[in-house]
Amino acid sequence: MTESSSSSTVAAARRLVESLIIAVVTSTGVYLVGSIYTEAYYGRMSIDANALDYPPTYVALQAVHAVQSLLVIPGLLLLLWLGQRAVVARWPEAWSSAARRLDRLGPIGPLVANVAVTIPLALIAAAAGSNRTLIQTTSALSEVVSLLQLAGGVLLAYAVWLGLGPRQYLLAELRQRRMVPTALLVAIYLLAALVNTADRARANAERLMAGTSDTSLAVTFTMAAGEQPVSSAELILVALRNGHYFVVERQPDPPSLTPRAYAVPFRAVDAVQLQRINPAAPGDYGIVIGN
Repeated sequence: MTESSSSSTVAAARRLVESLIIAVVTSTGVYLVGSIYTEAYYGRMSIDANALDYPPTYVALQAVHAVQSLLVIPGLLLLLWLGQRAVVARWPEAWSSAARRLDRLGPIGPLVANVAVTIPLALIAAAAGSNRTLIQTTSALSEVVSLLQLAGGVLLAYAVWLGLGPRQYLLAELRQRRMVPTALLVAIYLLAALVNTADRARANAERLMAGTSDTSLAVTFTMAAGEQPVSSAELILVALRNGHYFVVERQPDPPSLTPRAYAVPFRAVDAVQLQRINPAAPGDYGIVIGN
């Protein structure tokens, strides 16, 4: 009885520890995704996200923007699988002919097949690193892009070695759930999703600055006595946080790579007029806020 009770206690403790680890890893991952989006969004408008001091719950909620990015690669794989099944079903001879041609390549057949599979992933990693507008918005994103490029390069090198050395097919290794190629593919998938999420944040920020977003609000300040005007340019409201109006100068389309933003204290303003740039219905709507 004593040994059985001890085993049950150990098993219960182990399950509790595992649940805690899963909860910590999940919450940390969600917060990381949300912070990537938040920093990329405000960083594109020359605003430090830390100055806004958003609570962790708000940052974590921004992780919902990653849902679409997480579905891109599985959706692409599903389309490829459906296409392969359609080819096999409708043109079996064509599929058999392609397989025979691959066999005719002899020892370099696995190499050709492995490179063909990994080259698109390597190109995705390279393209992420070449997008300077994106990766300069946040230092964390720069690290993500570097890891993505590293994982893509390692996977390509592994595929080449697999084709030249053991002369095995990468897809066969994946079907057998080999740890190295599976871990590399999962890493590339998750890192690419982070990069795509940040790219969506950049695009959303650019639409806001250019006044083409449905949420773009033009803001006009009536300054308090003794206060200097903020700017002669048209301003777009970005956020109201920590006793400041965070605004950015309206940009052309495409926006400048170095937009000018301002943090205007509430105390420096007597009244604020906000107006939708793109009305939700015919007509113009304005709001006036006074101190």
